[in-house]
Amino acid sequence: MSQNELTLKVLEAYTRDVGRGVARIDYDSMDTLNASTGDVIEIKGKRRTVAKCLPLYPSDEGKGIIRIDGLGRNNSGIAIGDSITVKKIKAVAAEKIVVAPLEAIPPIDERYLADALESVPLIKGDNVMVPYFGGRLTFQIIGVTPNADAALVTQKTVFHIAEKGET
Repeated sequence: MSQNELTLKVLEAYTRDVGRGVARIDYDSMDTLNASTGDVIEIKGKRRTVAKCLPLYPSDEGKGIIRIDGLGRNNSGIAIGDSITVKKIKAVAAEKIVVAPLEAIPPIDERYLADALESVPLIKGDNVMVPYFGGRLTFQIIGVTPNADAALVTQKTVFHIAEKGET
């Protein structure tokens, strides 16, 4: 492990964080990683994923934990109680993201995805959830431009919803 990498134990996300692409760690862990609130961190379980770094609540300080939602845990192939490694990485603004719906979806304006996922860090292979009329739509990221350690969705990010069989 490099000096700016940490091993932490995975716990469930706080309810308010579910679906927001965030991971919470304590301030000591942030210091070790040289990370600040809002920085992007890489989470390595069975596969790698990325999340926005936020501080844990004071009651969780000093426990050597990271709080990640179910989507983030699925994206990294981990379960509650597993140990994972985290490090700070640099994210670039995503120019174009190609997604594939994981279920049948209604006609949807692709610009809505940029609004719903703004400031969420993503990598190819991740699944993302988008709120939609009281429910959620799930997509898999199948392409990201430019190719980088992590891409951050901005208002300028262009989304393309792939048809079945398109890659």
